[in-house]
Amino acid sequence: MYRAGTGDCFILKFYAGKTKKFTMMIDGGVWKGSKTYLAHFVQNIKETTGGIIDLLVITHEHLDHVLMFERCEHIFKDFIIEELWFGWTENDSDKKVKEWKKKYGDRKIALKMVADKLNNLIVNKNIENSLKGNFNAKEMYNARVNFSEIISGFSELHISEGDNENIYKGALKGMHVIKNKLNIKKIKFLNQGEIVKNIKNLPGIKFYILGPPDLYDQVNKESGKEGETYNHNKDLDEHELFSLSVQRDQSERLKEILLPFERSFIDNNKTAQSIYEDPIKVWRKIDYEWLFSAGNLSLRMNSLTNNLSLAFAIEFEESKKVMLFPGDAEIGSWESWHKIKWPEKGANNKHLTEDLLNRTVFYKVAHHLSHNGTAQSLGMELMEHTELTAMATIDYSNISNGWKNTMPNKALLKELLKRTKGRLIIQNEDNIYYDLNDKIKLSSKIKDAKESMNSDELTSFTKNLAIPKPKLISYQKGNENVTEEKILYFEYTVSGE
Repeated sequence: MYRAGTGDCFILKFYAGKTKKFTMMIDGGVWKGSKTYLAHFVQNIKETTGGIIDLLVITHEHLDHVLMFERCEHIFKDFIIEELWFGWTENDSDKKVKEWKKKYGDRKIALKMVADKLNNLIVNKNIENSLKGNFNAKEMYNARVNFSEIISGFSELHISEGDNENIYKGALKGMHVIKNKLNIKKIKFLNQGEIVKNIKNLPGIKFYILGPPDLYDQVNKESGKEGETYNHNKDLDEHELFSLSVQRDQSERLKEILLPFERSFIDNNKTAQSIYEDPIKVWRKIDYEWLFSAGNLSLRMNSLTNNLSLAFAIEFEESKKVMLFPGDAEIGSWESWHKIKWPEKGANNKHLTEDLLNRTVFYKVAHHLSHNGTAQSLGMELMEHTELTAMATIDYSNISNGWKNTMPNKALLKELLKRTKGRLIIQNEDNIYYDLNDKIKLSSKIKDAKESMNSDELTSFTKNLAIPKPKLISYQKGNENVTEEKILYFEYTVSGE
């Protein structure tokens, strides 16, 4: 698991004894990173793989899964990639996919326009000036600045600057590089329910394709009923993005004041009209307030793309152990896995998806430990293998500020720590707390959970986890030249025996 920042980049090496047989790469992204910064990680990938990737899997088109390809095209262009896998939704030659991407691209462009508009209103001090004289003007202004940052973050996640006319509107440059610039010998578009086996140089391994779903209503579902998904950290509806942006220690009274059409302003008399026309009350007008409805659009688009993740389970045929890589799938995708009409049954006549989850010994935690990234009753609670180990791609030194309100989710963390007995490997534990209110450091909770392992389990875990020495790296960050020591990746060995 590479540690460039919040985002997914995994290298899997399959061995028969001490002989490496197959190399696989899953995604290559991070929330933010300059060309000079990410080059250190991509160069390490080149060194560890010899520049040959037997299988590259791109789960979905989000910046934190493909940015490395945009920034480091100059390195990736020398790689030899034997095969590339996408979900069926990336088959641009399919008529339905083309139509959907055109419509989705229009939404991306609209989101970027709103993000730019909000940013301009803040930079030009329009919003700040319009709030002057209002009660709690400073708090209201800060809330809008925070909201603007969140919208900009969602926009950056979905769209690159400068569109290319040859690709659908708003395509990320990283995805364009993957599809058109790399040395790829073969491309596959996979559908839910496929079983891929007998792969060259990979005997004894099966891939079960779990997602993306085939049905739009499942793709479009980002949360479930109580017990199906974990409750939000703040127990708020996930559509209330503006509430998220102001929830940091704000009173209920302030939330009421922030409403655009407070009851006292809804009146037909001349006094109310004059108040509404007052220049310092301009923030209450729909001219500005409609922009804040973009929060709902942002979350819907984000969940839609996450549910399009190419999700799969890797099975060792002899031992029946399973490794689970769900991308950033949310509840709509997880739910659909249990409706797949597999050609075979699981153990004890179970649905095969349930059986695969029962046998999972390694879990790449979906969507950076968010509350709706891992299904509860249909996911986490079915992972009952005593060897379960998990890796989570979250790093507070490189993450969208808006995500810190929801990642990591305490309820999910609690269940993960119980089921893994502390075998939870985080990209970067620094400044991450288990409980947002009590300020309990996540690192201390992981340490406590490890005490539930017996001596053999602890010895095995310690032996299988390899942490290389820090490397001195130099790179450009904004206008600064930075030199620091950095551990580029964590490595964990999974036994297929």
